[in-house]
Amino acid sequence: MKSLLNLFLVLFSIGVYAQGEANTWYFGNNAGVNFNTSPPSALNNGQVNTNEGCSSISNENGQLLFYTDGRTVWNRNHQIMANANYFGGSGLLGDPSSTSSGLIVPHPTNDDLYYIFTVDEPHHENANAYPNQGPADASGNSIPTYTDINGTIPQDDDGFNNGLNYSLVDMNLNGGLGDIVATEKNMPLITYDPSDAEEIKYKCSEKITAVKGADCNSIWLMTHFIDKFYAFKIDASGVDTTPIISQTGPNIPIASYRRSALGYMKASPNGEKILIAHNTRTFNQNGNEDWDDGGVYLSDFDPITGTVSNSTALIENVNAYGVEFSMNTKKAYATTTQQNTLNLYQWDLESNDIPNSIQSIPGATGSSATALQLASNGKIYKSIIGSNVLAVINNPEADAANVDYSQSTTNGAISLNGNSSTFGLPPFIQSFFLNTINIIDGDDENIVTELKLCPQENYSLSYQNIPGATYSWYKDGQLIPGEVDNTLDTSFDTTQTLPYSNTYKLEIEPNNGECPFKGIATIIYNDFPTANNVEYLNCSLNSQPTSLFNLESIYSKVNPDIETSSNIEASFFETFPEAENENNAINNITNYQNTSNPQILYVKVFDNQTGCSKIATVELEVVIIQNTEITKSLCPTNDSGIEIFNLSEIEDNAINNNQNLNGIFYTSIENAVSQVNPIENQNSFENENPFNQTLYLRIDTSLGCNDILKVNLEVYEPIPIGEDIPEIIYCLEDLPQKIELNSGIPSNLTSNYTYLWSPSGKTSETIETNEITTHSVTVTDQFGCSQTRNITIKASNKASFEVKVNDFSENNSLNILLNENSVGSYEYALNNSLGPYQPEPHFDGLKPGIYSIYVRDINGCGISKKTVGVKNIMKFFTPNQDGFNDRWTILGKYESNLSNAKIYIYDRFGKLLAGLKGNSLGWDGRYNGKNMPSNDYWYKVILEDGQVFTGNFSLIR
Repeated sequence: MKSLLNLFLVLFSIGVYAQGEANTWYFGNNAGVNFNTSPPSALNNGQVNTNEGCSSISNENGQLLFYTDGRTVWNRNHQIMANANYFGGSGLLGDPSSTSSGLIVPHPTNDDLYYIFTVDEPHHENANAYPNQGPADASGNSIPTYTDINGTIPQDDDGFNNGLNYSLVDMNLNGGLGDIVATEKNMPLITYDPSDAEEIKYKCSEKITAVKGADCNSIWLMTHFIDKFYAFKIDASGVDTTPIISQTGPNIPIASYRRSALGYMKASPNGEKILIAHNTRTFNQNGNEDWDDGGVYLSDFDPITGTVSNSTALIENVNAYGVEFSMNTKKAYATTTQQNTLNLYQWDLESNDIPNSIQSIPGATGSSATALQLASNGKIYKSIIGSNVLAVINNPEADAANVDYSQSTTNGAISLNGNSSTFGLPPFIQSFFLNTINIIDGDDENIVTELKLCPQENYSLSYQNIPGATYSWYKDGQLIPGEVDNTLDTSFDTTQTLPYSNTYKLEIEPNNGECPFKGIATIIYNDFPTANNVEYLNCSLNSQPTSLFNLESIYSKVNPDIETSSNIEASFFETFPEAENENNAINNITNYQNTSNPQILYVKVFDNQTGCSKIATVELEVVIIQNTEITKSLCPTNDSGIEIFNLSEIEDNAINNNQNLNGIFYTSIENAVSQVNPIENQNSFENENPFNQTLYLRIDTSLGCNDILKVNLEVYEPIPIGEDIPEIIYCLEDLPQKIELNSGIPSNLTSNYTYLWSPSGKTSETIETNEITTHSVTVTDQFGCSQTRNITIKASNKASFEVKVNDFSENNSLNILLNENSVGSYEYALNNSLGPYQPEPHFDGLKPGIYSIYVRDINGCGISKKTVGVKNIMKFFTPNQDGFNDRWTILGKYESNLSNAKIYIYDRFGKLLAGLKGNSLGWDGRYNGKNMPSNDYWYKVILEDGQVFTGNFSLIR
């Protein structure tokens, strides 16, 4: 710890600035770095795409406010400010190809105001065109592109050498996102002799830096042109446009501009020194010839008066570009090239002979000198053109041999996440990087501004008790009333949602005429990491209650992120106190043998990023599985010997329904051992080999415990039962005669089975019955398997029927009507018992006559017969006594009692000639004993059922 006096000497020059303002960088090709994290992390949301110059600013807590490439300004949401949009016609007057195109400076007394100072690239082809817009050749003639970079307007330049300008940003504008104040934009600062015709063409070099003034409430903004330093004071009144001019150091002729304008200038953090890099003095613009005659120079700076003096050459005859101081101003650094060879140099500022203290630092690669920039973590970073890594000097305060320069991300270099750096890095007010006080642990040599705590943890922030000093504590920007001591107790807020953070600030007013100073502490409360209780089962293959457990295999069950996150670690312990104190961690976690069954272990999960940890339990249990064969038998459902087995049921029985075990079946022992080609359809596996097949059941826990059981699948031989008989005909005429039924089992095997008949309930192999129904016999073997034979007895008989005659028509027909007691299936024939028979009980197209109708049971139960007559009227008759058609009568009379039928015959005039009975012999063609002549005559037949038929017929003689 430094003495109080020395501490004051360091801190008095800080004023009220802390390091958070410089914690966000944007540069190069969309590259960015966040120094609020430890280690610093890449940002991928930046919008700048610059070859060199850039600048950014954050608030004291490290939260981004805005950034710029010198022409366009982006707010914290990465949106372009309306009054600073270069390609929108409202840009600033810097140039992304200027070494330090922009530098952002907070207003010394107003936290809402910021100045953006811009320096343009003083291009010789713009100077050639002055006062017109460039580019132009040496004769002043306009040319379409810049010859050295093949650039165009407006993409690469605006055509003018704008010199040094400033613009004011008011953070109250645009809803708190900030914007350029329109009335104080691109305000010129004179850094040249306006009366000099050549100087006015170039106006300024590409160098700019700033440092805190000695009065605590001002800032010096400095640049260089030709052989003079220009220092502009910024105080409560704003920017004093009248510079303090100091003439010291080498003369850099503008004849070699733009090349000789290149190179950085930096003020030391303590405000007492100036480093400047002049890229070259002599450059042939026409032949692009560089004489490599630049250099690096160290000067004294007076933060009271703003004067620069005592310029000393540290190295000459090189192309110099990047320069930087270590945080405590003990060492100076520069990047140079000489004949395309890159060098990184260090000088000891505490040496009596600073120029001769030069040391070369090995490891820097490339052929171009690039920027160096001090960061809030005290390290210096170096850009590498086209690289997605930002190189680092890890220990800038050390001598050259121990600075630990690295271009490896495993040793402090920063990955840019696929984006790349170019020449430049963002410059800051160098006073940002002086040591601030450490209110977290009091170590001012290693400032800590961030503290990570876990739920329910409390912490006391504090600093030394300085006699006579006034202490003011702030929480998230608000003054904490009543807290006026050098210590502040903080506590966990149970109402907040994790993670959450509070930023505390301590401002100390020494009350002795010196500047106030402060410390910042951001306390981040993070939740405990996930730590799940786990049950870990292993199988015993030797019936012993011990086993080897691979604890590493349950990492993902304890914490799902542990295998993918480098921040999460876990250790195992046998007792809770050991886990709590992190003593005696289990070393051989891949082969841990339990000491009891079951056994409780404790796993402590630690999050390296948050510093929080949590303890969970791991219950170890050894499951003893009997290594026996399993046989599963099924009764046959067919004769093939192929059946469907539910292997899941077999698995459940094998593992006693233990939900922590898992069984998988394989068709071979080799597959089970190798765990390849498992059986997929375990719920419905069809054996491949008829009647028997061997499978292998591998039993595992999710953590690798395993055993392999042999499983025999067996299908019993089918019962040789007879096939079903769908129909046996029983003629009802045979009642009460019985028929014999049997199971169909071969006679030499009948004793091997039991029988049960339904519906009779008999248990013999055969039965006799005349019951018309389906008889079922269930045959059961010694294994309990059974099969059933169904035999159906169906009744049949001879037909009992009636005949309906449809006669006296042009199409006489017969319909056979079965009586209800006819239960057979029948076919029909006319006049011949031998047939032919037809299935339809209908005959039509019949001539009048006598017909015998035969109805035959197709099941063989007999033939039934009936004789009927089909009646009709004669169409003509010939009463010539030849024995044929001598009388007109009704045809088809058979056993029909037509005695009650009446027949009337009329001549064509309707005269009744005869009246006959239906059963008479008919009309002989005579009326009153006389033969009637040949003619047509009419009849009327009235049957006994009331039917009436009329018509005519012919008498032919």
